[in-house]
Amino acid sequence: MFRTKVVPAKSDCNICLKDRILSLGSCFAQNTGQKLQDYKFDININPFGTLFNPVSIFKLVNRAAHSEIIDALGVVESQGVYHHYDLHSDLSNLNREKLLSNANKVLGGLGTDLPATSYIIYTFGTAVVYELKETGEIVANCHKVPSHKFNRRLLDVEEIVYGFKVNYDLVKSMNRYTRFIVTVSPVRHQKESFEQNNVSKSILRIACDRIVKNHADVEYFPAFEIMMDELRDYRFYAEDMLHPNAVATDYIWQKFSDTYFDDEHKEFILKWEKVRKALAHKPFNSNSKEHQSFIRKTIRMLDEFKRVTDTDPELKLLKAQLL
Repeated sequence: MFRTKVVPAKSDCNICLKDRILSLGSCFAQNTGQKLQDYKFDININPFGTLFNPVSIFKLVNRAAHSEIIDALGVVESQGVYHHYDLHSDLSNLNREKLLSNANKVLGGLGTDLPATSYIIYTFGTAVVYELKETGEIVANCHKVPSHKFNRRLLDVEEIVYGFKVNYDLVKSMNRYTRFIVTVSPVRHQKESFEQNNVSKSILRIACDRIVKNHADVEYFPAFEIMMDELRDYRFYAEDMLHPNAVATDYIWQKFSDTYFDDEHKEFILKWEKVRKALAHKPFNSNSKEHQSFIRKTIRMLDEFKRVTDTDPELKLLKAQLL
């Protein structure tokens, strides 16, 4: 065997289709969240866009829990587009009022969901933060505002650990059964230099270790270690040589599945994968007898899943293609 293996311990958490999940943070939050969504899990993925530092993640969840609003103080205009320092550019808008309205709608939705959320997955991407000189506030995104308006610094471990505890206590006051999974994104931040990236990841990893030791119902999933120690070869990276490619993402997902799903849910995922492939099929002639037969066969397949999950969206899509 020409590689080392990272084998996460089987968790006593069994994530189920009926569980409400929130996934926030960097690439792992997005990639794993998308996999969960693809396989019909009830998940809210990065509602505020990609978030890289822990403080910005905690800040938004705390706001949602306190039913606070996102105000205009963090709004900045650049080239006719309005952004907010607490949000990713996914929520930016040409209209200032729409930006705030949309952001607060998302925030309100999260606040409503938190008491019913079974699992929260936090993925920390960097310990490098930028503070707006004018207010001293840490921003989630600089939105290409000139660098002289910010102070750049590293979070320290205790700052992250304390920020998590405040967030944890607040969430637990709403639902004492909520479980947390924390992880560190394996994506390297080249713009900070590889030396600083390693310092940053070290801070995040130590913080996660402290967080897990401080809270019995918080687990660490080793996505970072799987990528760095097991999938060390550049054939597991995308063209930028920084992000995991599809092969690596699928491999990490498999490790996540083995850790958090029971046999029944792993079997469901295998069966649903056949449905996904069928739904992705693009016929040469959609009116052909063969394709119409294929649609009917897929509809029958979906009917078998009705007792397990909501298949109405997929059935509606297929039935619209019937002649």
